[in-house]
Amino acid sequence: MTRAVLHQWEMSPFCNKVRRCLHYKGVAFETVDYNGLLARKAASLSPAGQLPVLDCDGERIADSAAIAQFLDRRWPDKPLYPTQAVALAEARIWDDWASKSLYFFQIYFRMLDPVSRERALDLICKGRPGWERVVLSAVFKRRYPRKLAAQGLARQPLAEVERQFFEMLGALDTVLAQRRFLARDALSIADIGVSAQVSELLRTSDLAPKVLALPHLKAFLSRCDELAPA
Repeated sequence: MTRAVLHQWEMSPFCNKVRRCLHYKGVAFETVDYNGLLARKAASLSPAGQLPVLDCDGERIADSAAIAQFLDRRWPDKPLYPTQAVALAEARIWDDWASKSLYFFQIYFRMLDPVSRERALDLICKGRPGWERVVLSAVFKRRYPRKLAAQGLARQPLAEVERQFFEMLGALDTVLAQRRFLARDALSIADIGVSAQVSELLRTSDLAPKVLALPHLKAFLSRCDELAPA
């Protein structure tokens, strides 16, 4: 019997992505959460010191993309990566867009907004002593503004960042008006990658109603949640 263990930060969109992949494949798994200052122990699990990390029958795989590719090799039914060349190219482009662009907007709205940041802290500190929340709050307030300033978003006014974000989501909604899934006619890593990023923002941000006002995106997220729940 397969034994799969996902080492995760519950609030990470990349861990969300791996959970969706595992559920879509029908692979039973356990989770180990590195809440609070347990996060320091995650550094020993992979060369990059980041999560997610999947242990599967004695094999350890780090990074959400590598895990998804491993799952397709191990369980080829219901492929995450399309076999047709153009669909595969589209899936990789959408997944990269989610990881490189949507991710930073998700972090911006989650970590620079005080209310959203407190909700994120609720997730990351679940089950841990209260004093760890105080420590992590101070760390988040220092780390993420620097990270987002280096990336560029934090150098712009909030209104401009919101405008850019909803312009992107509006374009996504337009695409989804014409197709059920992002890479041709079946769910793939493209849909899972995008839905993971957006769903994490919805969990903590007051922007959720505005995001869900986009009808085709809302329907798309519901399809992804039904086929590949987090």
